[in-house]
Amino acid sequence: MLGENLYPLVEQLEPDNAAKVTGMLLEMDQTEVLHLLESPEALKAKVAEAMDVLRNVAQQQAGGAADQLSSLSLNDSLAS
Repeated sequence: MLGENLYPLVEQLEPDNAAKVTGMLLEMDQTEVLHLLESPEALKAKVAEAMDVLRNVAQQQAGGAADQLSSLSLNDSLAS
């Protein structure tokens, strides 16, 4: 029920990541989510915070993949 009300509001702010961000927000306490539904400014701040988390995770994953690739190329040159 909360998700059905929250999703369209999040979609206006972050259309590409609305489902993921809505899911993240629904992990919060129910009273906090109700507050987000009533306060556009609070919602905007929480959506921005969720996007920061998603960006940080993406950067860490990209960095981890780059580390794995560099270690593979080192191993490849040692094997040659």
